[in-house]
Amino acid sequence: MATDAKNSMYVILGCGPAGRDIAHRLCEEGNEVMVYEDNQDMLDQMENLNPKIKTVQADPSHTLDYHLGQATAIAILERDHSKNLKILKSVRNKYPEKYVLTVARDHAETEEMLRNGANQVVEGSDSLAKMVLKKLGLAAQRQSMVALAREIKGASTRGLAIFLQDNPDPDAIASGLALRRIANQYDVDSTIYHGGNIGHQQNRALVNLMETELIQLYSQEEAKGIISKFGKVALIEASTPSKNNILPEGTIPDIIIDHHQTDMDMVKGSFIDIEDKIGANSTIMTRYLRLFGIKPDPSLATALLYGIKSDTNDFTRNTTPEDMEAVAFLSPLIDLNLLKEIETPPMSSETLDIIGRAIRNREIRGSYLASFVEFITDRDALPQAAEVMLQLEGVDTVLVAGICEDKAYISSRSRDPRVNLGLLLQKAFGKNAGGHSTMAAGSIELGIFGMASDKRALLKVTSDAIKKRFFSVVGAEFEREQLGEDTGYEYS
Repeated sequence: MATDAKNSMYVILGCGPAGRDIAHRLCEEGNEVMVYEDNQDMLDQMENLNPKIKTVQADPSHTLDYHLGQATAIAILERDHSKNLKILKSVRNKYPEKYVLTVARDHAETEEMLRNGANQVVEGSDSLAKMVLKKLGLAAQRQSMVALAREIKGASTRGLAIFLQDNPDPDAIASGLALRRIANQYDVDSTIYHGGNIGHQQNRALVNLMETELIQLYSQEEAKGIISKFGKVALIEASTPSKNNILPEGTIPDIIIDHHQTDMDMVKGSFIDIEDKIGANSTIMTRYLRLFGIKPDPSLATALLYGIKSDTNDFTRNTTPEDMEAVAFLSPLIDLNLLKEIETPPMSSETLDIIGRAIRNREIRGSYLASFVEFITDRDALPQAAEVMLQLEGVDTVLVAGICEDKAYISSRSRDPRVNLGLLLQKAFGKNAGGHSTMAAGSIELGIFGMASDKRALLKVTSDAIKKRFFSVVGAEFEREQLGEDTGYEYS
């Protein structure tokens, strides 16, 4: 069962102009909306506005056997108070646990609705649609909180295994720590696992300074053994087992919380919350902490704020109002000295060397840049190099790639609003690539080529293939010839 807010189902009983706008907005956000209204003209207006809205011409007070049991929330929006009250009583009698919102013209009507079981009453006509949408959104969030709590409590004494993306970044680490804190609320023990290394100096600083234990796994067989020991499994900042995480393919996690673009048809789990419009996973986890009534301690608050800060590139990339609201909540709670220590660790010599190679080996076609940095041991240096390359004048989209063991890894950044990197990298490099519109990453199996004894030839074949695919999907495959450039790959 998916519990993502974008997959919520709302029933609207009675619908004037405000209800029409509410139904349209809910549908545009990816929700399922069912409207019951006896005025066919109003239903026609609604269908013309948004064909995805499901409508039924019927007296709203006679529709209690249809779909209400599946609803995340029910909105009663008749224009007549007595009708609203009648419908409210019927709904509450048949569905005592459902979240029900209705409207009123004054305080006396509001009090009457509340006495008869309304969860929320929106009073007055000013900004009615905006207020109703906000309250319905809160209803969906509360339902997600209840569903998440049910999964965590289901782990019982066997505990919760929390798996992060491979080579976890600050956003993934903070999100895992937040889920562990929620599990503690229910006396459920949890352990955090990840594949790959924690190589980026700021990521290492975050883990070390918080004195927290994240257990590195080296194979899917190891992960399979871990899964068999725990009551429940969570996948955080990833959504598909084996895709940028060490869970074996075919695993069905009990909990999935992520904010990356993905093919929802591929996502399987008991509790799923994937919100690709949100700038950072830490924002989603901060929301859950607040819903559970948990005040994060200074170290967790610092980790979450830094997770948001880093994943939004200091609030300049993919930042939403909810990201900023989370920052406003966390800011008074953080340890400022801890934040400064995390943000200013020393840079490793390998990272500096990889950035140098990225500069030296760059190939530019129009506003697109690709660079191959040869063999690496620290994958986290790739996004740092990509960020540096994006600062070059005239460059709007960057891809940096390198070989680590038996795979080629890629990291990409863009500030071009016409480019969706997550989709472009999937198109170019397949299911093991993806991310957001402005930042994405991936990996490519080298297969038998990785066993080649001629390492120089391997570098050239891999570099040429990656650059060709990248420049092809962005439409710059012929641009070098048109510009008369000669920027072939250099070996160091």
